[in-house]
Amino acid sequence: MQVAGRTISKYSVALLGIVLIGVFLRVYDLGVQSLWFDEAFSVWISKMSLSQIVPTVAGVDVHPPLYYFILHYWIALFGTSEVAVRLPSVLFGVLAIPVIYVLGRRLFTEEVGLLAALILAFSTFNVQYSQEARMYSLMVLLALLSIYFFIRFLHRNTVAISVGYVLCTTLLLYTHLYGIFVVIAQNVYLLTLLFLSRDRAFRLRHWVVLQALLVVFFAPWISVVISQISGVRNGYFTSWISTPTINALIETLYTYSGWSLESAITTNLLRLFFALSVLSLFTFRKVRGSIDWKAPVKALKSYAWEVSFTKDYNALYFLAVWLLAINVIPFVISLFLSPIYVTRYTIAGSVALFLIVAKGITNINYRYAKLAVVLVIVALSAANLQTYYTTITKPQAREAVGFINENAKDGDLVLVTGYLDPVFNYYSFVAGLNVTKFPSWSTGQGIASNIKELQSDINGHNRVWWMAESGIDPQVLNQTIQTFNNASYNTTYNKSYIGYDVYLFEKQA
Repeated sequence: MQVAGRTISKYSVALLGIVLIGVFLRVYDLGVQSLWFDEAFSVWISKMSLSQIVPTVAGVDVHPPLYYFILHYWIALFGTSEVAVRLPSVLFGVLAIPVIYVLGRRLFTEEVGLLAALILAFSTFNVQYSQEARMYSLMVLLALLSIYFFIRFLHRNTVAISVGYVLCTTLLLYTHLYGIFVVIAQNVYLLTLLFLSRDRAFRLRHWVVLQALLVVFFAPWISVVISQISGVRNGYFTSWISTPTINALIETLYTYSGWSLESAITTNLLRLFFALSVLSLFTFRKVRGSIDWKAPVKALKSYAWEVSFTKDYNALYFLAVWLLAINVIPFVISLFLSPIYVTRYTIAGSVALFLIVAKGITNINYRYAKLAVVLVIVALSAANLQTYYTTITKPQAREAVGFINENAKDGDLVLVTGYLDPVFNYYSFVAGLNVTKFPSWSTGQGIASNIKELQSDINGHNRVWWMAESGIDPQVLNQTIQTFNNASYNTTYNKSYIGYDVYLFEKQA
C-alpha cells in the first residue's frame, strides 16, 4: 500500500487496526461503574499540591508518586469525572499496544510483534486496568519501554539508547515498586549472557554505569522505600494481603489469560496459552511426503516432520526470566518475610506471556491452522470481555452515596468507615451534612470504648446515616444496631448495594 508516495507495509496497516480496536475496548463503558476506593484515593491525592503529594504518598501509600503527579496535572485540565480521571490509564494502555509490537519485532519478527499486540489489545486483564484510575497500565507501558531499550543495549550501545533506558526505567521505578523485579530480570539475563559469552564482557562496564545511574535517580525515594519496608513488615501497608499459596500463582496465570478463575472460557484460554508457550520452543520442518485427502492413512505414512529447538531460545529465555522474576520473587518474599504478592501488581509480567504465546503461534506452519488459533484466541478473549462489560466489578459507591445525597436533610450525621472517606467525599455534594468516621471497632476488650465513642458521635442528632462496607463483622453490625436501639433510634432504612450497605437511624419522638 502506498500513501503520499510512501510504501506502508501490511503489518503497519494491521497494527493500526489493532490499535483502533484497543482504543474502542478501553473507552467502551469507561464511566459506567463507580470509582472504587483505590481510584477515589488516587483523585484525593492528585488534587493536592505537588509539595503535599510526596509526604502524603510516603506516609499512607506503598506506591511511588509519579502516577499521582501525572493525574494532578490531568485533572487540572480535564476535571475529576469518572471518565476524565480514567482517561490517562486508557492512553497508557493504548500506547502499550504499538510498543509491544516493536518489542516483539525486535526480539523475533514483525509477525510475532503483531500477534502480541493483538493479544494485548483483547486482554481482559489489561483492558480492566486501562479503565481504572490507577498506575497499572502506566507500569505496563514503561516496563515494555525499559525492556525495549534493554534489548537495544545488548546489540548496540549508544548514548540515545542508554538515555532511553535510564529514563524509562527510572520512571518505571517511580510508578510501581514491582518495577524493581523487571530490573532484576534484566540483570539476571545479562549476567547469564556474560557467563556464556565472554566477548560481551566489555558491555559490563557500561551496564554497571547505567545501573548506578538508576540508583542515583531513584535515591530520593529510596529512604522512603526503606521506611515503608518497616511498615510492610509491621502490616501497616499490607494488612489486607494474605500469605499466598501456590494457588495464587496459578490464579495469576488464569488472570493473565482471561478474567474469571471460574470461567470455562478462561480455563480454555489458559490451556491454549500453555500449549502455545510449549510450541514456542520448537520449530517444525516438513522433510518429505504430502497430504492426500483421498487416502489419508497412506498419506500419513509418507508424511514426516523434522522437529528441533528454536533458534530464538535466548529471547524466550529472557521472557521466561521476566515472567518468573515479577511473580516468583515477590511470592517468595511473601512466604518468608511479609505478604506483598498481589496479582495486579504483576501485570507487567502478562505482556511477557503474550510475547511467548505469539511466538508459539508463528511456529505453526499451516497458514489456516495458524489463522484458526488466532481466531479462537480472539473469540475467547472477546467472550471474556463481554462478561467483564456486563458484570459490576466495582463497589456501587455512586449509587449508595447518591441515595444519601437525595434523601439527607440539613444537620444529618453521616458515619463513614475511615478508609472510605475518599469515596464518600468524591460522590457527596450535599452541604450541611456532618460527616464523621465510624469507630474502628474491636471485637475484643476494646468494644466498650467503641460503644462509648459511637454514643458520643450520635448524641444530639435526630437522623444518622451509616455507610458500611458489605461483609462487616456480624458482631460489629449487631453491636452497632443495638447501640442505636439503646439510644432510642429506629432503623428506618436499610438497603444493600454491591460493596456497601446504607442505614438510616431516626430518633424516636
